[in-house]
Amino acid sequence: MPLQYQVPQFVDVEDKIFGQLTAKQFLMFVVNALIVAGLYVALPLIATIALALPITIFFFLLAFYTVNGRSFVWFLYAVLHYVLTGKIFLWERRGDMQRVRISSVNAVESVLARRGLRLEGRTPLMETRIQQLARILDTAGKVVDEDLPSPAGFEKA
Repeated sequence: MPLQYQVPQFVDVEDKIFGQLTAKQFLMFVVNALIVAGLYVALPLIATIALALPITIFFFLLAFYTVNGRSFVWFLYAVLHYVLTGKIFLWERRGDMQRVRISSVNAVESVLARRGLRLEGRTPLMETRIQQLARILDTAGKVVDEDLPSPAGFEKA
């Protein structure tokens, strides 16, 4: 009999290590406490309270607040990335690109006739197929001509 293993269910939920706090949240509180303690030692009490209050609020936001289901840390990263990176995207042609000129079958025949060449393999079926494809492109696929057979993918129901 094969061995059966239990598959973990909630792999995207962070582990709680201190009561209801995750490791990240606990670390935010420790860093906040160290900063406030440093301010308390270095500054008078009024200045410490004035600076510690916004810093503590910021760390509480980092620890608990979510924006659209993502942590506040990711939100701050997205804001900073948006502010600090460029927003204008310019397309630049790199290298020489081959230019393709599209012309009708009659124009190709006239050019070949001037050069003394002949277009081989041209049949009425080929010409109607080219006309059919041109009509499909011109009408954005809304072909209404009943006398021509429908192209592949546009069969009549």
